[in-house]
Amino acid sequence: MRLLVVGEPGSGKTSWCREYIDRRRKSGSSVGGILSPAIEKQGQRVGSNALDLLTGEEVSFARLSRHRSLKEGEKVGYYTISRDGILFACRAIERAVESRCDLVVIDEVGPLELQGKGLIPAVELVLASAINVLIVVRSSLREALQRHFSDYKFTVIADLTKSSWSASTHSN
Repeated sequence: MRLLVVGEPGSGKTSWCREYIDRRRKSGSSVGGILSPAIEKQGQRVGSNALDLLTGEEVSFARLSRHRSLKEGEKVGYYTISRDGILFACRAIERAVESRCDLVVIDEVGPLELQGKGLIPAVELVLASAINVLIVVRSSLREALQRHFSDYKFTVIADLTKSSWSASTHSN
């Protein structure tokens, strides 16, 4: 199965995924891949980290470019995506595939991946495998993702675009 969690920035996609992962693990499933928890300073989002769901290790992933805390990386909008963060996230996703996890989470596929960069090698690896994957994507990029990966059928299990987040939000 290829599942999608859809919503705009700040809509609760990562929080929804955390609860979903907890439920899956409580039912005995192994879950790997990455989450990208937000980093906030003084109540404002300044970036995100990459959290390896198998090891619990967390590294800097994206920061607002104006903070210049990441020296090398890909600029996407207002953010710089760390090259080290991309490599870390790709390894985490690959490790989850190699470990044959019941579910691999990729939080998130964004403009960089839809340009063939960033996490794309790991995304393609998991999509080509028989492993279940849950991909987080912004509402505004959902159609582009489906066009980019037209060989695959995706099922939306949570659309946080118009409603406030709830762990029981499901739609198809």
